[in-house]
Amino acid sequence: MRTTTRTASMLLGAVLTASLTACASTVAGTAVPGEIAISTLDVGAYPTEPPNAHDDDPVPDFYEMYKLAAMRIADYTISSGDIDPQMMYGNSADFANPRLLPDELGNEDVMSGIAERHQMLYGFHSRGASQDFTPDIVGDSWPTKKASNRLTATTMVFQFPDPERAGAAAREFHDADLAAQDGAEAVRLPKYPEVSAHWRPDSPFLRTLMPHGPFVIGFQLSVATPDLTALTTMAETAYGKQIAALDKATPLTDEQVMTLPWDPDHLLMRTLNPDQLTAPNSGYTYVTGRQGFQHFAGGTIPDNRRYLGEQLTAMNAEQVAVAWGSIGIRTPDAETARRAVTEKLFLWPTEADAAPPPNLTDSACVENKRFEAEKRYSCILAYKEYVGIVSSEQLLDAQQRAAAQYAVFANSR
Repeated sequence: MRTTTRTASMLLGAVLTASLTACASTVAGTAVPGEIAISTLDVGAYPTEPPNAHDDDPVPDFYEMYKLAAMRIADYTISSGDIDPQMMYGNSADFANPRLLPDELGNEDVMSGIAERHQMLYGFHSRGASQDFTPDIVGDSWPTKKASNRLTATTMVFQFPDPERAGAAAREFHDADLAAQDGAEAVRLPKYPEVSAHWRPDSPFLRTLMPHGPFVIGFQLSVATPDLTALTTMAETAYGKQIAALDKATPLTDEQVMTLPWDPDHLLMRTLNPDQLTAPNSGYTYVTGRQGFQHFAGGTIPDNRRYLGEQLTAMNAEQVAVAWGSIGIRTPDAETARRAVTEKLFLWPTEADAAPPPNLTDSACVENKRFEAEKRYSCILAYKEYVGIVSSEQLLDAQQRAAAQYAVFANSR
């Protein structure tokens, strides 16, 4: 009988101890301020949950998977400003596959045939210039440009299954374009004898290609006047920097290209996407690192890459996502994110302060300088380590977008 009583007492004590421990755990530690109640925010008609709110991450169609690989390699691709700081203006960037190649390679049908024959996996290309307008006219004919646009550059990176096919493709790309261009002459780069290049003595442009492991690196460059010495010097600078950047990247197999995660850190899903459109798109829906994001300047993002890079560096951006006009940025910590708001680190020059969204702390709104941004008003906000930037022609709409962006951040996993 005493054994039964003692056992019951021990069980009761264990239950009480567990209960007290559990109760204590709810009050232990330092209290943190409660988050803003979403119900107090004016979000207009915008969504307050991310597209993957029900654990259904979007998966691109198989024929779009090359775009994910291109987004990845964008972080290891140099821009025009990396080649020469004078080329501070971006003219957008795009993804490539064997049937969708940049005009800077030459005749589309011929180049696609070469790319398909050697089983090109994916590619990325980025354009920039020393003036803030389209730098040249490209296509089957030799490029031309406005005389006032002194310097232009297109960077191209393509990956093939192995070095052998990359080498063969680079030679064939070059030889086909050289043969097709009237008056073109082959050029050699003293520092990089493996580079194939050609130019026309009556033109300030140079086209070059080089295999590097399973990659092919290409450039179309121009200087102010036909000057082969200046062009070869620029090309050697470009190859030195691009090789160093690309050596940090890991090549992908064809299987890996088809199985890449679309948004592995869920930053794109955390970014306000009014119509919930999630297919990868180089103009409207993409996620990259800081370097990769700067390539897209000149599309839906203002074209001043230098300013863009300075602002991203100031907020110590680690990853950037764009979702149909909304921008989501991951920083190292909440303090850094709040500082981005306090210092109004917009990605373009602004004109004047505007009223922030009601009830939304850690936010600020501005009126943008004319011609510096696509929309008149923009708002910036912080949530934990994330920064959101939204824009609109109407201040109220920008404020509602900011409030909705906060809600999406708060409701994301």
